[in-house]
Amino acid sequence: MPRSTRLVASSTALSLTLGVAHVWAQPVASRTPTPVKIEASMRAGMVVGLVRDDSGSAVSGVAVTAIGTTQAQAKTDAAGQFRLALVPGDYILRASRDGYVSPYRESVRIRASAQIERNITITRQPGLSDRKVLLATTGLGAAAGDPLPVESVVKSTRRTDSLQAWYLRHLPRTVLRDGQGLELVVEPAPATFRPRVSFFDWAVTESARAATSFFVDTDFSGQFNMLTTSTFNQAAGWNAELPRGVAYLSVGAPVGTHGDWRIRGALSTGGLASWVALGEYEARDVQTHAFRAGMSYGAQRYAEGSSAAILRSSESTRTAASLYAVDRWRVAPGVELNYGLRADRYDYVSGGRNFLSPRIGARLGLGARLFVAAAASSAVIAPGVDAFFPPPSSGPWLPPDRTFAPLVAGAAFTPERVQRADVAVEREFGVIGRSRTIAAHWFYEHTRDQLATMFGLDTSRGVGHYYVANAGDVTLQGWGLRASGWFTSRINASVDYSMSRASWNYGSQARAIANVLPSALRPAREVLHDLTSTLRARIPESQTDIIVAYRLNSAFTRADALGLAPMFDGRFDVQIRQALPFQPIQGGKLEVLLAMSNMFRDPANAGAFGVSSYDELLTVRAPRRVLGGVQVRF
Repeated sequence: MPRSTRLVASSTALSLTLGVAHVWAQPVASRTPTPVKIEASMRAGMVVGLVRDDSGSAVSGVAVTAIGTTQAQAKTDAAGQFRLALVPGDYILRASRDGYVSPYRESVRIRASAQIERNITITRQPGLSDRKVLLATTGLGAAAGDPLPVESVVKSTRRTDSLQAWYLRHLPRTVLRDGQGLELVVEPAPATFRPRVSFFDWAVTESARAATSFFVDTDFSGQFNMLTTSTFNQAAGWNAELPRGVAYLSVGAPVGTHGDWRIRGALSTGGLASWVALGEYEARDVQTHAFRAGMSYGAQRYAEGSSAAILRSSESTRTAASLYAVDRWRVAPGVELNYGLRADRYDYVSGGRNFLSPRIGARLGLGARLFVAAAASSAVIAPGVDAFFPPPSSGPWLPPDRTFAPLVAGAAFTPERVQRADVAVEREFGVIGRSRTIAAHWFYEHTRDQLATMFGLDTSRGVGHYYVANAGDVTLQGWGLRASGWFTSRINASVDYSMSRASWNYGSQARAIANVLPSALRPAREVLHDLTSTLRARIPESQTDIIVAYRLNSAFTRADALGLAPMFDGRFDVQIRQALPFQPIQGGKLEVLLAMSNMFRDPANAGAFGVSSYDELLTVRAPRRVLGGVQVRF
């Protein structure tokens, strides 16, 4: 076979194997560097990170190389930090240094004007020989003499060690890599052979190709989740509800270099059909005004004939809508203002259906990484707000799947109003991007019409059904200590301890609450000790993410009707995300999500407007929620 024909056949087979035929439209084989300087200056993305050895010490002089749309290399400084500016596209990151070996290999996607962080661990091997190869005549824009990582040494001069074979060896491991040592030879098909493709095969192939091309060739990103959720209550004899399916979609794209827009939505069906949607725009943090604005809408519809759904004869649907805007304004170096407003509308509460929740705050630098911060807010929180409104994080957003009714027959829903003021002194330590913060703060909080939430009072309604009542007005004053930040290269954690004194003024429904759960009627004055901790860990070797939140408090309401006093107890929330070695869409990521929680209302889910300290403490017999499914990120 002529050499030119054989090379064309090899390239064609490799294109089919990778499933990204459009890659070969790029000038990979050209000796002329790609003119990317102008494009990089306008739309370049950034990769930053820290390189440590297996003992946790920073390593300087490590060459971090990115191979992909173009080639770039940076060396770590004395603190082990590196920065790489790259043209948007797909890259493979490697790290190398004499005397070290690194198993690190990761495929990343760089987006315009966006920054990602990657931490790398390398292992010291004093006896490792210095083997390097020069990257020349590859058309990747590298100057002669740029070394590849030591793990990428060319071992022979056969055609299998060409640039295409190097890419094949560094792809995520699949069954195709088992034969990477074989010579790839594809004989041309006879000219008389013409395959007959069915319409179905053509439609599926072209749809998959169009979807892959769309997400690779544009700046769109997001995720699609197929989840299953269920709840069970240990206090009610491990009574559980049937699993429910949830579909979640998030799509977004950058708007120039200023910010990003996104659309998020979730839907569940069954006896209780519900859906939520959100449209949002967020400016990037580097802007003088890093503002965020959006609107959300959620609905909960009870199907006819559902025994647990019809809570009131005149009510079959509940809806909640919200408009919000928040801004962080850098007035001057070391001076920031934070302010925002949220307008909510509930169709199932009394005292008016439209409510405003404002907030304002400031942060002032006093010296080298020493700050004073102050904030004040007023929030309106109605029953069901935790499900109708979106969480601030990018995690899955579940539609409202719990039903609720007033404890006192015929009573109307009344939202609680939380007013809070907080003053803190903060001190930062560590390197930029991997800093740690310790803070001391004082706070004042007044809640009018504090809500009490009680599960398990009527098992015929289902495990997810609860009753609400207003316990009265409560005022808290206290102080706290907080520590947060990157404590290792893989663990980000926060610990917050607070001590406060509460004073109660009982409401008209307090007696009804006491008849069902005596410990929910709090002492007129009590002292609260609270410890809330969160941990986020990433294991890069297995691409595993773990998120754990735990709250301990000395004044949780007892679950039994015989307990007269609050008790010391805790609530938890655990999430595990495990990446799979498959790419349903080029540049995408497939993950398995497992989560379990017995928290009723995560404080972070109220966003920047806060929640009451007693919301969780006055939630009784909160069932455990189990969530599992598949997440496709693109």
